[in-house]
Amino acid sequence: MEFRVLGSLQVLDGPGEHGDLTPSAAKVRAVLAMLVLRHNQIVSTRELIDELWGERPPATALATLHTYVYKLRKMLGTGGPASVVTKPYGYLLATAPETIDVYRFERLVADGWSALERDDPGRATEALSGALALWRGPALANLAAGELLSAQITRLEEGRLRALQLRLDADLRLGRHRELISELKELIATHPLNEDFYAKLMTALYQAGRRGEALEVYQNLRHILVGQLGLEPSPALARLQQRLLSANPGLDQPDPAPRPAAPAPRPAPAPAQLPADIADFAGREDAKDRIAAVLTGATGSGTAVRVVCVGGMPGAGATALAVHAAHRARAAFPSGQLFAALGATGPGEVLGGFLRAAGVPPEDIPDDTDERAKLFRTWCSDRRVLILLDDAGSASQIQPLLPGSPGCAVIVTSRSALHGFAGAHTVRLGPLSAAEGLRLLAGIAGQSRVDAEPRAAEEIVHLCGRLPLALRAAAARLSAAPAATLASLATRLADPRTRLSTLGVNDLDVRTAFRAAYDHLSDPERSLFRLLGLLRTPHTTVRRTAALLGCAPDHAEHLLGRLTARFLLEAESRPDGEVRYTAHDLIRLFARQCLEEELDAHRDPADAPDPALRIPARPGPLIVPDRTAPDTPAPDMFAPEETAGPAEQIEAERVNGMAAHVLGP
Repeated sequence: MEFRVLGSLQVLDGPGEHGDLTPSAAKVRAVLAMLVLRHNQIVSTRELIDELWGERPPATALATLHTYVYKLRKMLGTGGPASVVTKPYGYLLATAPETIDVYRFERLVADGWSALERDDPGRATEALSGALALWRGPALANLAAGELLSAQITRLEEGRLRALQLRLDADLRLGRHRELISELKELIATHPLNEDFYAKLMTALYQAGRRGEALEVYQNLRHILVGQLGLEPSPALARLQQRLLSANPGLDQPDPAPRPAAPAPRPAPAPAQLPADIADFAGREDAKDRIAAVLTGATGSGTAVRVVCVGGMPGAGATALAVHAAHRARAAFPSGQLFAALGATGPGEVLGGFLRAAGVPPEDIPDDTDERAKLFRTWCSDRRVLILLDDAGSASQIQPLLPGSPGCAVIVTSRSALHGFAGAHTVRLGPLSAAEGLRLLAGIAGQSRVDAEPRAAEEIVHLCGRLPLALRAAAARLSAAPAATLASLATRLADPRTRLSTLGVNDLDVRTAFRAAYDHLSDPERSLFRLLGLLRTPHTTVRRTAALLGCAPDHAEHLLGRLTARFLLEAESRPDGEVRYTAHDLIRLFARQCLEEELDAHRDPADAPDPALRIPARPGPLIVPDRTAPDTPAPDMFAPEETAGPAEQIEAERVNGMAAHVLGP
């Protein structure tokens, strides 16, 4: 797969017409362009909305953006070389950099520049000509660019112009002045105020024995500058004119200017790549103390690198805690702090970035990942470096990034439990305490508002499940409406049908965080996750889940373990030896919404008597059929209570039908 931005935006997945996957919708193309230009980096939803709609986005902007991202995911497919990854505050295009033409362009330009610095104009013109050949026309020519993309287009075009100037320099050093005259005249017609092109044309004409024409070029430029801008040509161009008038012998050489001696290389500054800390960080005192003990060496072996893995349910603030803890400990690591947002980024690319930050020249960085890892460990061997690896997917993704020195330390965050690290310390985050939740709410919305309505504040903390992301979203909603009361927000949150939508404010969106974890589940895991939304209580067991799915207990235990590893369930051993699995209240609401979406996607519209029907916010008690006894008739999944009225009985029967549809015969 190849992404092209040096010309019209294109997505190619093979030759021919059928290989062109470029979106036809203009706004979908704009979203894709933003993701491609920032490949393997998070593009926030706020930036995307600003690019698509400017300062006055519609009320449906976020939902519409989700639709555009869905279309891009459908276009790219699953399991391919590129994918759009949902992040807590935006989206990321995960792809190998080599699939993007602008990445290859910049690499070739860097090679050309390096060759010129080494006084190798032959290699320079080869690399720079290859870079310019990647251009097919004006950058992103098929986009109606907004403010952000316009800035990117300007950057790309300036890079193209600079590459062209470097290639012309290389060709002049090679003595190709006669071949360049026609090209330079065309460039001057296109860029009538670019003095560098005039200087090169004057030099080429002089070296071709056409001094009069060279001096005429200078007079033409002076006439344009004085007439249009009231300016004289630059002093450098004026000096070149004087050298032409005096027939300076140095101009007869392809490279007349003496090359200055290369300055002595300065030591690279210590890298300081940590993201900004959060000013209103609240709580997690025990977790901060545990991390500090690992980073300072109070816990762990004296000869091994110190590693602490931080994880928790989506929205628990693992990344925020890791960044906060890293800033607290940075003074203990004077050799520098390195940061990488992993996602789908390969270890080789991360190591390349680390080595460049360490001051290793690009030409000295090996292509092989193992060799990069060895060089990185060598650089770390006599240093004290703190490394923060965010959003790791597996232990194998992290292993090559670990230094071997006991003076270094590593903090890893992940959306799933990481196994395979010998000696790694694990910090698993749950919800905040009630007091910590109130402190976080007050820190954002204002202490005076919390003090004025203490009971409403406590209710908001409770309805947010004491989840940091949910509390931040609720507090942001309050900050955006200074006249609103906490009681009014608590009333909105009390309705489970709209609670998750209320807890979505710009980049602070609980559903987006949950969706990112849900998208990484396998189909069987998603099926179980959706069914857990039907349970009246947040608890289940292996026996109950096996009966719910009609499967063997071992399979049910495996699926529950996978959801627990993804931090979507919490496991607790009971005194009787049975393990109880618990889902957070907001997770249960999201699971129920996922089930609604699944049913809506598969339901025949003719079978739905009322399309407004939805799964009840508080379904009746679950009665699990014992599928291990085939002679026993299976009862209804949701039995109406004896005291229920006709409306409640009809609703319970509707949910019975939904559950039967999901579970099958």
